[in-house]
Amino acid sequence: MLEGKEKRGRGRPRKYPPKPASDFESTKYDNFFNLANRKAEEGVKLDIPILVQNVFNSLFQGPYKDKLFSKPNTIQENAILNNLYTNAELPNKPRNEKTCEEVFYEYLYNFKDKVNDKYFILLMKFVILFMECYDISKNKEVKGEKQAVTNKLTPEGLPDLCNEFYGEFMEQNNFFGIDEQEERNEIIEIIQHFCIWLFKNEYTKSKLSLAS
Repeated sequence: MLEGKEKRGRGRPRKYPPKPASDFESTKYDNFFNLANRKAEEGVKLDIPILVQNVFNSLFQGPYKDKLFSKPNTIQENAILNNLYTNAELPNKPRNEKTCEEVFYEYLYNFKDKVNDKYFILLMKFVILFMECYDISKNKEVKGEKQAVTNKLTPEGLPDLCNEFYGEFMEQNNFFGIDEQEERNEIIEIIQHFCIWLFKNEYTKSKLSLAS
């Protein structure tokens, strides 16, 4: 349920049987990367390794690194960023066997040619930070040594984390240096798009309940 302009898109996940997407979902999904601030520039190919390095430096070598679950010293120690850096192929596995980590990489891989460099940086930050939040959240329930879970669990539970991710993890950590309000609002838009993508690709039975 939405409350006010700045909180738009922060919905609650609900369980549904598969059914055709609503007009809102179709518009949000099909036209998402057509907006001027998101779409790729004609004739311009992204320099993915440079953009990956930018995100790695910003998140894992910046002032908020101690707020994150993982502590990679190099790009190679982060599976998502390393796969992007090397342009690794998508995992050839049945949908119901893919981990959160593999599904997040698929999301970035599928849309990297549809966006400009600034927006791809934002997409990468969303993915990395959402994974970090998931690992932190799940490890609250684990006794003893903390271990990453995004490389083990399936993506079914990801939509359930949306409110905690934006309303607590991001806001309480000053959005990890994302200063522009426009980009903070775009994180909400990406959350919506990602959850619709998960549902459309049958990675989850959860949908966000969004006000029209």
